[in-house]
Amino acid sequence: MTTPSGPVLLDRLKTKYPDARYELDWATPLDLLVATMLAAQCTDERVNRVTKDLFRTYRTAGDYASADLATLEEAVKPTGFYRQKAKAVQEACRALVARFGGRVPETMDEMVTLPGVARKTANVVLNTAFNLPSGVIVDTHVARVSRRMGLSAAEKPEQIEADLMRLVPEDRWTFFGPAMVLHGRQTCTARAPACSGCLIEDQCPKRLDGVAPAPPGAAAKSRAAPAIEANAPVTKVSSPTKARPRSLEPGGSSMYTLPASWRQVLADEIEKPYFQELARFVASEREAGQVFPPDDEVFSALELTPYEDVRVLVLGQDPYHDDDQAHGLCFSVRPGVKPPPSLVNIYKELESDVGVKPPKNGSLIPWAKQGVLLLNAVLTVRAHTANSHKDRGWETFTDAVIKKVNEKKQPVVFLLWGAYAQKKARLIDDKRHTVIKGVHPSPLSARNGFFGSKPFSTINRALEASGSKPIDWRLPER
Repeated sequence: MTTPSGPVLLDRLKTKYPDARYELDWATPLDLLVATMLAAQCTDERVNRVTKDLFRTYRTAGDYASADLATLEEAVKPTGFYRQKAKAVQEACRALVARFGGRVPETMDEMVTLPGVARKTANVVLNTAFNLPSGVIVDTHVARVSRRMGLSAAEKPEQIEADLMRLVPEDRWTFFGPAMVLHGRQTCTARAPACSGCLIEDQCPKRLDGVAPAPPGAAAKSRAAPAIEANAPVTKVSSPTKARPRSLEPGGSSMYTLPASWRQVLADEIEKPYFQELARFVASEREAGQVFPPDDEVFSALELTPYEDVRVLVLGQDPYHDDDQAHGLCFSVRPGVKPPPSLVNIYKELESDVGVKPPKNGSLIPWAKQGVLLLNAVLTVRAHTANSHKDRGWETFTDAVIKKVNEKKQPVVFLLWGAYAQKKARLIDDKRHTVIKGVHPSPLSARNGFFGSKPFSTINRALEASGSKPIDWRLPER
């Protein structure tokens, strides 16, 4: 990572972030432990607003341990996943009272015995509250930046941490983690990294995560990278204890708050055990690395197309898995993002079928606002890994969505592209609704029958036959 002509990464981080700290407000180690647990799937700013009053009410571990759970849930509700967070905080504090006299322990081995506490949370508390170099804080930002810098080729947080602990001198661990978090938030962001103004732009290999492709052998080389401070000894460490996913519950998070119209028909669904398990899985995946789309856009399709407005349902498989693409609508990408190959083919057929000129813009939001529910069967995906959240529970949930649309009295047009989508035809009453089956628009199959299938004019004819207004398929140029 170093070059003979310039300062090394640690020196530059120190220059840019001289007082780097974890950006949660706290006065005691217990405060920091609770705040860190509440920060899962929530911004530090929102947590700080909640804990301002929370810490005045609950001053000791005993206060949390004996609290009325419903009251505690209400107090932490704005942070999301409030039921499970309140329960986890209470259980951790009961363990503190029972085993540690109400005090937060000062060793990693003891910290990770607390319910709901994994290495990242433990490192935040030990590094920040006690200034103990227990390890390196590895959150989503540190994981992303470390891979881009070539400091680690690993995916799992505990493996990334082990790599960083080998590369960074132990006496800099407590500074390095918070500084890298700040760098990931302010400069090396997920969607649009400011490489031109980066403190190590001249040295960074810009690997992975959409910045630049990793060169051949990158993974092997990163394992053998030198210490990142000049002449610093390489610290020998064993692999950290395997991180345990934090159990979180849907209910308060934007990711799991259904839009109002859909809440009426799907409220029972998110209370079922499979969905609770799905919520824990997605939370652990976000804890470990990037997941698309962001949690506040997982239900974008339902938000943009209220239940009562659904006239057409287009079914995709899972979200796009590259940076800046997925935003919760099947086949659609964020406004301003270049259309991917499948969408390019959709645009070609759109022009051939109804004469709409293909736009450079890849957003299908205007269709969604006209009653076209652009639903994926799986609503989340691990970054750069297609189908990584398949068979985890999303299919059960989206089957429920399809069934509810099927129950609508007004006829709906279902567009099922590809063999995967066509299997869902069993959920649809084709005597009341129109079901259009066709070849998937993927470049691998489009020439086998997708081109020339005229789905857009077919949809509009079906809508008009049922007395519904046709879709205006035109899209803005940009």
